[in-house]
Amino acid sequence: MRNKFSDAYLWYVVGILTLASTFSIIDRQILNVMIGPVKRDLGGISDFQVSLIMGFAFTFLYSILSYPAGWIADRYNRRNLMAIGIASWSLLTMVCGTVSQYWHLFLARMGVGVGEATLGPAANSALADYFDASRLPLAIGIMSAAPFIGQGLANIAGGPLIDYLEATPNYVLPVLGEVYSWQMVFIVVGAPGLLIALAMWGLREPGRRGKLREDEVGVPLSEVWQFVVSRRVFFTLVFTAYLCLATQGWSLFSWIVEYYVRNHEWTRTEIGLTYGAIAMVIGILGSVLGGLWAGRLMGRRVPDATLRLVMYGTFVLLPTATLLTVVPDPWMGIALLIPVTFCMAMPPGLIMATLQAIAPNELRGQMVAFYLIAVNFLSYTFAPSLPALISDYVFASELALGKSISILAVINYSIASICLFAGLKYYRRALDAARDWA
Repeated sequence: MRNKFSDAYLWYVVGILTLASTFSIIDRQILNVMIGPVKRDLGGISDFQVSLIMGFAFTFLYSILSYPAGWIADRYNRRNLMAIGIASWSLLTMVCGTVSQYWHLFLARMGVGVGEATLGPAANSALADYFDASRLPLAIGIMSAAPFIGQGLANIAGGPLIDYLEATPNYVLPVLGEVYSWQMVFIVVGAPGLLIALAMWGLREPGRRGKLREDEVGVPLSEVWQFVVSRRVFFTLVFTAYLCLATQGWSLFSWIVEYYVRNHEWTRTEIGLTYGAIAMVIGILGSVLGGLWAGRLMGRRVPDATLRLVMYGTFVLLPTATLLTVVPDPWMGIALLIPVTFCMAMPPGLIMATLQAIAPNELRGQMVAFYLIAVNFLSYTFAPSLPALISDYVFASELALGKSISILAVINYSIASICLFAGLKYYRRALDAARDWA
């Protein structure tokens, strides 16, 4: 089935999906710039306890529900699924701003993960039906810039906002009464998502293309598993590489602000504005240019371009990310953060384009869900905790965050480089197999 949408409408869709993805990142990442105030107001909890709210509390239900969300996305209306999900996670982010007990915040963060589980499988599956194969990497690359847009906005707005609120008396809201500075931030960043949910309802659901069979609604789970097993070496190598990439990325995202506050005595405003600007500008460039570059290489008959570019970026990340948090001069670290951010921005969009290229329509949402379960659950659950565990229990010092992140960079990027290099030939085999139904 061909979809007849104008170019203007297609890029409008990309804009709405990018906006939704951006606020999903802001809502899950805003906690990272408020670690100090949250620890204080929740009774002096530890770094490790904070890391559980940042990671495990969000990813537990997020990962469990990703596959059901992918199953629904492969069978039913993806626009409706995304609109409901956006509205629910936005409301629950605002709920995070109404609680004052550790376990209440933990449970509210779990609820945010429920809503966000819907977006990835449905959005990537829909984009594969909106765009042809040569333009899909760019479309997904733009949407996949969202983590860096969201991270940038969370730091640019969140750092100064929390500093401002900390310097003013607590706000008194109707019904809720007096709220802490970080509670007010949760309420403020959650509210815009309700407007985005309304905009999502206005999109048109695209017809499905590239189906294995026209006479069935979906593929049985047994056939989905058979599809995965038949490409098990590809999935093992590539998902292991991405697990390492994502773990290191979320470790840095989670603690970079606190590292500069503790080790270089910067204010949250200073590091928030500096890092936020880099994340937004360089992150967008990395994601978009990665998609453009991959599309052009594919046009020049380099079929494994999406995975090959990730491999090249990982080679650059190994030395630069290792030095980033151990160099003595804070501005030298900021300089290294530029190439690190650029190379970290390419993989998210390129893996989604890679998965859409090897999967038939009936499996696209489920393949994204499979990726989210296999990679995002482990990385996002443990990434915030790993630097805290190493600094708390190996170095026994809160000032050892930089060393901890650097050690993790050596391990993660070394493993990722090896797996990506080995996985290229298996990706080409999976692409050859895909030509039978494409």
